[in-house]
Amino acid sequence: MQRIWSSFKKYFSISEVNRFILILVLSFVIYIMNPFFYNGANLKLISVWGSIYSLMVLGQLLYLLTGGMDLSFGGVICISNVFIAVLILHHGVNMWLAVIIVLILGAFIGFTTGLFATTFSPPFKIILPVFIYTLMLNFVLTGIARLVTKAFPIYGFKHSYSLISTTMFGPIPIVFIYMLVILLIFIYFLYFKPIGWQIYATGLNDEVARKVGVNIKKIRIITYTFGSMIQAFVGIIIGSYLSVGSVLIGPEYLLPVLAGAFIGGISLAGGQGSPFGAIIGGFAIYLIENIIVILQISMFWKEIVTGLFLFCFVLFDFYQKRKRLLV
Repeated sequence: MQRIWSSFKKYFSISEVNRFILILVLSFVIYIMNPFFYNGANLKLISVWGSIYSLMVLGQLLYLLTGGMDLSFGGVICISNVFIAVLILHHGVNMWLAVIIVLILGAFIGFTTGLFATTFSPPFKIILPVFIYTLMLNFVLTGIARLVTKAFPIYGFKHSYSLISTTMFGPIPIVFIYMLVILLIFIYFLYFKPIGWQIYATGLNDEVARKVGVNIKKIRIITYTFGSMIQAFVGIIIGSYLSVGSVLIGPEYLLPVLAGAFIGGISLAGGQGSPFGAIIGGFAIYLIENIIVILQISMFWKEIVTGLFLFCFVLFDFYQKRKRLLV
């Protein structure tokens, strides 16, 4: 029993468990207020969009763990969503070839961001120049997507394209399976391979990490490349699920995903956070949106409600940390 508990604590922090319990309690309260919350159709929505948000937070996790930040992921989602629509519908490219091309595009964007972060950051803190560069890149990518489409949505996909995201395995959506597979990849590399502790060490103190032999440049380029590829994959999933290529898909996720990262216990200073926390944060953010719909609250209150929930999580986190310090 002690061995099981030790293994549990290795991968799940008490803070993450408390966050998960808080979300379960919140879900039960909403169910009491409106039993439709546990309706099959609504649970499917939660599993699909919660998984999509979780994938976005997982991508952001890689940047944040190394002490960086990427504000261009909304633009990456946008350009990926539009680019695959243009390839398939305007140029007749095979669907799976188009998927591969878009994933490579996402990886290339991340590679250039990582290259910038490692080349131009010193002697400044990495978060400052990367913050500016990725914010600029976000505008550029969204602008290119708008220029290509003239801001008009692209329709006309075949049913086979929508199956990428709408296929069901019994009651389980394929998007949820995508999320689980990527979660397992994160767990494997962060907890069972040397690159895992190197990523955490880079975020905690890059100078110390460099002295113990960590290739900081390589680590940051890898994390930005893989993180951006995940965001490109998200762009494909959303486009497939909605059967549209649109410039409106992507930019609006910036603040919710950063909030999800915080709710999941991922530090903006680097070196702290886990894949499980990212999943919790992703589902929590969509749960807030879902609650607004279920309780028929005006969408004009969305930002206010999200802010209040975020404030509650901050207080809860502060209380838990203070309680541990006093023990």
